[in-house]
Amino acid sequence: MPMFNLRSAEHRLSLILSSLVMLTVLAPSAAQAGESPQLLNMCIACHGAVGTNDFPNIADLRWQNQEYLVKQLQAFKSGERSDKTMSKVAQLLTDEDMQSLAQYFYTGENK
Repeated sequence: MPMFNLRSAEHRLSLILSSLVMLTVLAPSAAQAGESPQLLNMCIACHGAVGTNDFPNIADLRWQNQEYLVKQLQAFKSGERSDKTMSKVAQLLTDEDMQSLAQYFYTGENK
């Protein structure tokens, strides 16, 4: 029997991601001030630099329709859609942040 099963690996990943989010929430940071590079780095940590990743339970964002991404982020923020990590992350985002991040993952440009 392996030392760690899939469930415990997923649990560890969830704890790590939650910890990263909580550090952002608890510590005064550029992310709270709405600076895109910090927010982008938070997204890249899970979704990858170009919006693709190796985790089967984390959405690929590359070339995803911008309007769709914004609607999903708004749904996480409002509670209409729920995810342990994304619901917390979405609380940090303004509408402008959501637009900027959606544009980045569609075009690869951070404006």
